[in-house]
Amino acid sequence: MNDAEKNASRGLVLLHRHTATARTPPLPDLPEELIIEILLRLPARTLVSLRSVCSSWRNLISSPDFTDKHLRRSCLRDPSLSSLRIACYNSLPSRGHGVYDSIGVLSVQSIMDNPSEPTKVDYFSGKSYNRIVGSCHGLLCFFEYDGQNTHGILWNPCTGFIFQSPQISGEAIHICGFGYDHFSDSYKLLGFIMEKVRPYGLEFSTRIYTFGPTSSWRRIDDTPFDQSDDLTVEPFIPDNMEGVFFGSTRACTINWSVNRRVVVYFDLSKETYGQFLLPYTDSNDYSREKSTYLCILRNCLSVCYEHLNAKHWIVWQMKEYGDAQSWNKLVSISFRWKLENLGFSLQSLYISKNDVLLAISPSLRIFLCNLKDGSIDLPDSINLRKNYRHFPQSIGSKIAYIYHESLVSPNGLQSNSSKMVLQKP
Repeated sequence: MNDAEKNASRGLVLLHRHTATARTPPLPDLPEELIIEILLRLPARTLVSLRSVCSSWRNLISSPDFTDKHLRRSCLRDPSLSSLRIACYNSLPSRGHGVYDSIGVLSVQSIMDNPSEPTKVDYFSGKSYNRIVGSCHGLLCFFEYDGQNTHGILWNPCTGFIFQSPQISGEAIHICGFGYDHFSDSYKLLGFIMEKVRPYGLEFSTRIYTFGPTSSWRRIDDTPFDQSDDLTVEPFIPDNMEGVFFGSTRACTINWSVNRRVVVYFDLSKETYGQFLLPYTDSNDYSREKSTYLCILRNCLSVCYEHLNAKHWIVWQMKEYGDAQSWNKLVSISFRWKLENLGFSLQSLYISKNDVLLAISPSLRIFLCNLKDGSIDLPDSINLRKNYRHFPQSIGSKIAYIYHESLVSPNGLQSNSSKMVLQKP
């Protein structure tokens, strides 16, 4: 039993004693402050179940003040209150049914604790084409396209909260990102829109949506296409279209690796762009890379890639965000047969307290690397493509995101959709 389960057990005992039954007289009322303190020590998933106890608990647990306190406690003091999950998305054409969608949710703890045992996967299906944009504070954000209209979708898999934005106009959304601006306490979704403009052909613009009860899509003037710095090679084509969110007390940004040479970022507070160099050791390194991925490891912006000439898979961490001199090489792994069988292009997701790096491959294989001794494990029981029926042999696209379970929903928003459906095993 882990710490969160022990705390949940103790708290539920106290709360059970506090609840009167037909045979047992009620105990004197517990102070509301004590009830709140007990509930704040319970995991998010347990609290979701406790919302059905009574209307006062439902209102308390769903209140913005309580969810904010629980989020801060789980982030700063007790991460066990917020289980770590991986959301794997895949889609492919289906005969007569447009596009087949499935999002599989796995437990990171289950993978780390018992890599030789099959991991339980919860499957959610969408009714349209969905493209995951990012994750933050337990929320997954994606674009939904139903063949005619494109909407932004915000979804909390733990609570079931789901919100659909108004339609966004434009020809196509290629480059996008999602994150939280703590300066304005708001969640923002952005996308690059291509529009046909006569007689000049195509025009690119940045649209941003701030999730709120009366929000609409806004156009902002600043764009990375206008930058003249020598670091950026036109056109602005990121190595990965979905930006990576980095959040701290000093910066809230969405980041893209561009041309394997530079990070271009969007400041969610200032709503402006900037850039800094990637950590390659010589000026020609960028031409020898394949499939560069940005990620967040231990609250640091990180980058992983395959160096084709050196035949190594390499991971770097940026110790001080924005300071190109603070890049630190975390691990360099030789291309052995195990890595070659993965199809390269590993995407780093997480580092455990025991210094085990978890990554995922395009073939949906889970990859574990012990950073202390360099040992590698490819648990065959967690071969998603081979062993799980909702991840078919032919996959059109796939994206994996890591998130903590939470109670969060943006202030003032109510669920206005039922897009995601939990599928029965």
